[in-house]
Amino acid sequence: MSRTPAAELARLKVAFPDWSIRPVEPGKGDGFTAHLRRKDGGLQPLYAPTLAELEQQLWLVQPGRRRE
Repeated sequence: MSRTPAAELARLKVAFPDWSIRPVEPGKGDGFTAHLRRKDGGLQPLYAPTLAELEQQLWLVQPGRRRE
């Protein structure tokens, strides 16, 4: 399995399809963000400096999910 940053980002997007996951915009810092649209219409944002840290946060906020 490829372990490039692009492959890791794609893997996270598949593992967490309800989340919008993307790199921080160029010129606005480093890292990655994820947003989940809540039922009340608001957004639940997450930020992490690395994909690995973002993945940890995603698993923590969705404790009912099982790792694949």
